[in-house]
Amino acid sequence: MSLIFDPDIEPEEFRGSSVTIIGMGKARTAAGLGKWLLDQGASVTMSDRKPREQLEEGVARLAEHGILDRVDLVLGPSSDDAALGEPDFVFVMPGIRPRSATILRAREREIPILTEIGVFFRLCPATIVGITGTKGKSTTTTLVGRILSSSRRPASPPPLAAGASSSRRPASPPPLAAGVPASNIKGRVLVRGNIGQSVIDELPGLTKDDIVVLELSSFQLETLGRSPHVAVVTNVLEDHLDHHGTRDAYIAAKTSIVRWQVPRDVAVLNLDDPTAMAMHEGVGSQLRTFSLTMRPRRGAYLDARGRLALTGPAGDVDVCAASELRIPGAHNVANALAAAIVGDVFGIPPAEIGEELRAFEGLRHRLEAIAERDGVLWVNDSQGTTPYATIPAIAAYDRPAVVILGGVSKDADFAALATQVVAKARAAILIGQAAEEIGAAITSARRRAAGSTLEVVRAADLREAVERARALARPGDVVLLSPACASFDMFSSYEERGDRFRELVLSSQGAPPPSTPESHAA
Repeated sequence: MSLIFDPDIEPEEFRGSSVTIIGMGKARTAAGLGKWLLDQGASVTMSDRKPREQLEEGVARLAEHGILDRVDLVLGPSSDDAALGEPDFVFVMPGIRPRSATILRAREREIPILTEIGVFFRLCPATIVGITGTKGKSTTTTLVGRILSSSRRPASPPPLAAGASSSRRPASPPPLAAGVPASNIKGRVLVRGNIGQSVIDELPGLTKDDIVVLELSSFQLETLGRSPHVAVVTNVLEDHLDHHGTRDAYIAAKTSIVRWQVPRDVAVLNLDDPTAMAMHEGVGSQLRTFSLTMRPRRGAYLDARGRLALTGPAGDVDVCAASELRIPGAHNVANALAAAIVGDVFGIPPAEIGEELRAFEGLRHRLEAIAERDGVLWVNDSQGTTPYATIPAIAAYDRPAVVILGGVSKDADFAALATQVVAKARAAILIGQAAEEIGAAITSARRRAAGSTLEVVRAADLREAVERARALARPGDVVLLSPACASFDMFSSYEERGDRFRELVLSSQGAPPPSTPESHAA
């Protein structure tokens, strides 16, 4: 059964139609989508299995968009049956399983099933840059947005071959002739997608001169039948197995970002990641790669002097030194290399790319230095929701770590993380549902590491974890909240968890923020 939700549709087809949106959640996407559909003349129903009292953030966001009184809310455990009464179209929000019972019922009734991203790709006149990866996509997306917003972006950048295309799967019409616009200097750069903002309600104001930079999750990609003009894959590790079921299914979802590309498009892939590189097999787009260990034929790499360099037919061009980046960790050097390639694709001068990379201080909840007191650095990496996110976070510092771990495991394997914790951490503080599982993995790793002095303690909640960390940390240490797990056993999101950590750290002993960003040591 095909999982592609991309029927051929035009905006006027929504006029006078009945549309159901399945999965309101926090309405970060649903609010913008609902507003756009209402503006097209549709009547809109939003459905969610959670009761209203658990959806207050989403309800508030609908009010902020001015549509709360214009949509019908069908909420609660039996909401799907009611919402699927007689809709002309069904939109599925990211995170709803494509083969869920609700979607299967809609398919059986032959109701067209769509996604916000799928409709946006079909209707968008602008050049699209899409960025995905298990980790690093938000940072890379933000960096690309900053670089492409450069005041020195040329009016006529080098074209993507003969110009970027509107990529389509083979059964669709030929690519549009639009490309990287000759007048891009007049266009806007929008940064949207999984980074937290809906994009479809931007459609009315977009032109061929604009560039849209989209962070794309596996949830958004798994049913997408198109690829962006420029596609970036930071890495492919392991995540969301609770949703996708297997690693192969997760990789297949990610592969959609390049699967439908054509020769005018560009794929920017991690040369150090064999899984990412394998995505390009049989794909006709141009390939540019980045590496921390090898010099690509065309792309960007970290050279022997520790400098980021662009490379191509004309040779190497220096961008900046890795030590000048204000975001720590080798993984962030890789993110910067990927962003530099995208800047180069659009003709941004290397010096300008380097300026933007040096100026970037990072994102909240991603190795965010929030306080330093008595020689101890406190870092919020609440966005580290998988073991493969926490491993490089620990490696990013040349300080011993007191690391706070735990939450909801999402069926993750903690063996590799446990090995890293035993090798580099002074102490591990375990919280949440996965505490026992992580503790067992650490116990096994300690048996293999002769002479390990790692201290492992349990905490009932995040407040106690901060108190334990304060007692265990010594001058020169880093206290790192990088849980390697989702937050939903204690918090509504990783953002709420990170905000609570920051509040606990800053409220205790009047800890001041650090005076300068921690330089990377990897």
